[in-house]
Amino acid sequence: MVVFRFVPAVVLLASVQAVAYDGLEADFATCTQGNDSSAVVAACTRLIDNAEAENSVTGMFYGLRAANNTDAAQNCADAKKSLALADDATIKSLSQQLIDQNC
Repeated sequence: MVVFRFVPAVVLLASVQAVAYDGLEADFATCTQGNDSSAVVAACTRLIDNAEAENSVTGMFYGLRAANNTDAAQNCADAKKSLALADDATIKSLSQQLIDQNC
């Protein structure tokens, strides 16, 4: 279940502060637009792990990972992180929904 598809991927990719690594663009595409939940979780995790700074874009990755993972405890932590980093009211609302479902 991908809940953050409304965010334009091109704008986000330009603003991702991640250490360049092989597969960055593929991970971004999979994390934000993937249909296979396990692939989305893995791609979002790599993006989070390689981020130079935590910001609203990184927060979106946490939210996407929470929306696609099956581990309720991890989803709870990720959704809380997503909420804390979110600038956008819609992402905050979606993060809160994930918190309500998983915490």
